[in-house]
Amino acid sequence: MRRLLPLLLIPGLAAVAVPGAAASQTLRDHDAYARVDSAHVTLGNSVAERSWSRSPFRTVELLDTRGGGRRWSTGGPDFTLTFSGVTVGSDSFAVRSVTLSRLPRGGVRATIGLVGSGFATGLTASRIADVYPGIAGFRTQTILTSIAPLPLASATLDEATVGVATPTVHAFRAGSDWRSANWAGPPLWPDVGGDFRKDATAPAGQAVERNGEWVDARAKGRRLFIVMERNDLPSSRAGYDGSAASVRVDYTKDVVDLGPFEEQIHVENPAPNGGRTRTLQPGQPFALEPTFVGFGTSGDDAAWQWQHYLIAHRIQPWAHAVTFNTNNIDSNRISTGSKDDADLGAIQQLAPIARRLGIEAFVLDDGWQAASGDWYPDSPQHPEPRGMFPPRFPDSTFDAIRQALAPMKLGLWMSPLNFNPAADTFKQHPEWSCHPISDALLAYNESDPNSGSNEAGLPEWSTAGFAHVEDRIRDAIQNWHVRYFKFDFMTWLDCASQNDFYQHHDAFLAMVDRLRRDFPDVTFQTDDTNDYRLFPFESTLRGPLWFQNGSPDPSTLLHNLWITSPYVPAYTIGQAALGGDQGGKMAWERFDVGTLMAAALPSHVTIWRDLRTIPAPVVSQVARWIAFYKRHRDSFSLATYPLLDDPLKQGWTALQEWNPDTQRGALLAFRQDADAASARIRLRLVRPGLRFRLISGPDDRVVGTVTSANLIRGLRVTLPAKGRSEVVLIEPVAPVRPPPPTRSRTHGQRYMYRRPV
Repeated sequence: MRRLLPLLLIPGLAAVAVPGAAASQTLRDHDAYARVDSAHVTLGNSVAERSWSRSPFRTVELLDTRGGGRRWSTGGPDFTLTFSGVTVGSDSFAVRSVTLSRLPRGGVRATIGLVGSGFATGLTASRIADVYPGIAGFRTQTILTSIAPLPLASATLDEATVGVATPTVHAFRAGSDWRSANWAGPPLWPDVGGDFRKDATAPAGQAVERNGEWVDARAKGRRLFIVMERNDLPSSRAGYDGSAASVRVDYTKDVVDLGPFEEQIHVENPAPNGGRTRTLQPGQPFALEPTFVGFGTSGDDAAWQWQHYLIAHRIQPWAHAVTFNTNNIDSNRISTGSKDDADLGAIQQLAPIARRLGIEAFVLDDGWQAASGDWYPDSPQHPEPRGMFPPRFPDSTFDAIRQALAPMKLGLWMSPLNFNPAADTFKQHPEWSCHPISDALLAYNESDPNSGSNEAGLPEWSTAGFAHVEDRIRDAIQNWHVRYFKFDFMTWLDCASQNDFYQHHDAFLAMVDRLRRDFPDVTFQTDDTNDYRLFPFESTLRGPLWFQNGSPDPSTLLHNLWITSPYVPAYTIGQAALGGDQGGKMAWERFDVGTLMAAALPSHVTIWRDLRTIPAPVVSQVARWIAFYKRHRDSFSLATYPLLDDPLKQGWTALQEWNPDTQRGALLAFRQDADAASARIRLRLVRPGLRFRLISGPDDRVVGTVTSANLIRGLRVTLPAKGRSEVVLIEPVAPVRPPPPTRSRTHGQRYMYRRPV
């Protein structure tokens, strides 16, 4: 039962009165609309609607109007907050103002000003809700403000009273440096083990709750799902209590982020009390993570509503460039540890091959910097502090490098939270270091400055150093013309007298968001090869991520896409194209080049091997595939659906790239080690009554015309040998028209709609 206790007992503070009648207002953008009157706030479009009561503030209806209509909720709290054992729901707030606005990329936003009363006296909030044209779902976010310090233990970000439903919770996990399908997990915490997606379900009407970012409620063939746009810290929770589905942040579950040591040891709080809290500071807005509540006429349709939201409205556009990274140009010729050996001479040898391949962004790995923390090119003007090797570059602004790379864009690897003990910046500002943990890292780094990652630098900055970090990045963009960054080594730390690990994380994300806002033509990639950095949705919302180190076989690369789809956008996942070296053989000696490249097409295509070792005929083959990708980049930047079986089983497997609204995409089929020479592959979300043209890669050859019925029953793909693959673009012969209007049984004629294409 909810405890009826006032949160803030402040002398002289009167209870806030319930707002009186408000003037009606409406706003439209395409089919998206908002209506406000004295009793309700309503957002909707041609396929969905959500309504709230003004006093008390509650969700009064969640409606999917498609296919006869499905009312998912007829009342319940919108969000719930827990302060030191006191639980406060959204119904402790009332609406005092509503501001409507159009969104830059289409849609309508309602900024709902809330004031707490009774048990929420002293709290105000902004509840931001967005609706978009033609998308069956709504984005929401709550921003809290308190008049006094207030420790927040947990927050339910959004919830829906769905009644009896079959629940599934999805947790998405990174950490490919140690994680695999059969990883047992660290000692004492086996539940942390397992694959990159871990599901938990329960029978209809039975409760389930666990670490996760996505909850799905299924009833009568329809879906309601809620996603939190957050990373996979233990505090990320999703569940269903037998009546309501929700996602929440339970700060009490978090203890410490151990970064790369999470493979060996993991610590979280299993108890219902204790652990961490977040303290609301007087007068300072505190933003909870956004969520998306969506509907699906099926599981596949639910995934499309999410992906459509991401593609069209949430992910800021970034160049889906084919990239090369110099990480593996490393024989310790001019380095001793993790730094690569890419100096001007090596780059002048690599650049012509990269151009022949069709590389668009050439990323220098960690060897470029004289000292991490100062972040200047290793040059006569800024020599490497150890003085063991000559400067790599003749100038301190990459002029010679840009000339060697043109027309490719220059990219840089960077560990923005870390510094080398020899960095001048640290010597001038030791107070910026993250005490006390960086004190130990500093001593360890100085005791062995040349091996492994010590060569680059291990100690971390506190948030006090972030302004300097941002200045260095801005300098690189504005004066060195860097157009791609790969951010690595992020570990969120408690820094004494400066920040806790949430503030460390939040300040870094705020910096990235400022940079993205100010430099929209620059791509910011984050490395998620360790868990608890930004995966799944804090990284994918901001650009590509680096997911898999090493040189894995195609089956592993495909598995990573297969297991995380259709939830995590596959085109954001960076992996090593042309991976699969083993037993003294190069990947192209073990696998068909077409298969190696087909496995890369749905991902963020990245080559990070020494290009000088690739035979000229292989370069030519790879270049044909990269040219094909660049001609049809939009066909490989769609929702990705896993078909057939898990690639790790080594049988037939497939991926479908698809836009259900435009009815176009691609099929990528892989025989792997299957004995059967052919397989029938059924495609998803194909609209009846259409004809499609099939175009094979990489030569754009038209190989046939099929009907919707053919795709739904399944295309039969035949491959003459094991290890081969087939890539087929699927394009409608004629422009796709919207489906005919449908009447909602729930709301009758007023809710007749035509789904936009």
